[in-house]
Amino acid sequence: MKHLLFILMGIIALPAAVGGTNNYADNNRDLFLLPRSSAVGTSDFVFNRDGTNQSNPANLAGDSSSELCLAYAGFYQNAISASILSYSAPITKYSGIGFSIGYLYNPDIPITENLETMNDGLDVVPIYDPSRITYRSESEIYVHFGYGYKRAIFSGIEAAAGIAFNALRHNLPPYRGYGIGCDGGVVLDFVNMGLRTAVGLENITTNYTQWSKEWGITAPPHVRFGIGWQKDISYLYGRIQLQFKTLDLLANEEVNSVDLDSALDDASDQQVRPVNRHFTNDPLYFLYSGVYGLEYTVQKALSLRVGIPVGGGWGDDWTRFFFGCGVHLLKKRLSVDISYLSHELDGTYQLGVTYRWRNDSINKNSR
Repeated sequence: MKHLLFILMGIIALPAAVGGTNNYADNNRDLFLLPRSSAVGTSDFVFNRDGTNQSNPANLAGDSSSELCLAYAGFYQNAISASILSYSAPITKYSGIGFSIGYLYNPDIPITENLETMNDGLDVVPIYDPSRITYRSESEIYVHFGYGYKRAIFSGIEAAAGIAFNALRHNLPPYRGYGIGCDGGVVLDFVNMGLRTAVGLENITTNYTQWSKEWGITAPPHVRFGIGWQKDISYLYGRIQLQFKTLDLLANEEVNSVDLDSALDDASDQQVRPVNRHFTNDPLYFLYSGVYGLEYTVQKALSLRVGIPVGGGWGDDWTRFFFGCGVHLLKKRLSVDISYLSHELDGTYQLGVTYRWRNDSINKNSR
C-alpha cells in the first residue's frame, strides 16, 4: 500500500514541472477499444469488464472468469490502425485485475516544411511541389493496468471501486513523448433488479506527457456517469441489456454541444458554432445527452449491439451511430466480435477475438 501511495504522489507532482493543459492531449485513448464496446459507443462502461482504458476498473471485481482478447481497428478506411491486447482475471472472490497494451499507427503523414512560398496579397502561401513533400509515420503505444474490489453493502446491493494506471509512448519523428496518468471508477449494483450505476473518472491526476526537457503537456480530468439495466427474458429467448453514458460532466473534452447562429437574417449564412455547456449551469442537458446503447443476446449464441449518440459534439440529428454483433462458440468460451462506426470522414470496422475460461478455484479458496 505504501508503494502505491508513493506512485500516486509522483504522478500528482509531475504536472507542476511543465507547460500547459490541452483538452485534446488524450484524444487518442478513445481509439483503443474492443469491438463489443465500440459497437455501443462505449455506453457499456457500466457493465464491461476488460483490461482497456475505456472500461471502468471497478467492474474488474466479482467475476470468476478470465478472458484474453485481441482486437484490430482500421479507422477511416485504414487511414489509421489500432491493435489492442486485453487481459482480465480474478484475484480473489472480491477482487480482479485488468491489463492491456495497444498500438496505434498513422502512416504517410505529409510534411510540407520544405515547400517554397510566395506572397498572395497579405498572405504567404506554400507552392505545391510533390518532389519537396516528405512523409513520416506516427505511432503510439498505450499500456493500461487496473484493479477492482467489490463488496456487498446491503442485501441485494453491491458496491465496487477501482483504480487504473496508464503509460504511453508517442512517436512523431523527430519528436517523442512519454506519458503517465491515473483513472478511477465506482459502481453500485442492485443485483436483484438488474440495475447498475457507475461513475468513471479519467485523468484523476491529469494525464501528463513529457515531450522534451523544456516542455510537457497535461490532459484535464473527465467525469462520466452511466446507468444500465439487464435481464433474461424467456419469451425473447435471450438477454437484453440497456445502458446510457453521459458526456464529460466537466466539459473538459472537445466541445459538448453545437449551436446554430440564429442572429443572422439570411438562413443560408447561418453557421454552426461550438458551444460549451457545463453540468453546473445546465444539468438537464446532461440527463439526456450522451450515448445510448442496446445489446440483445439470443440463446447465449449471438449478440446484436447498437449505439446512438445524442447531443454533444455529435449534434442532435442522430446522423452518427454504431452497431455490431458477436458470435459465441464453445459455450461462450470463444467469441468473435465485429463493429462498425459511422463518421463524417469515413466508416471504421473493428474485429476482435475473445477466449474465456473459468477460475472456479477462486471461489473455493477465497474467504
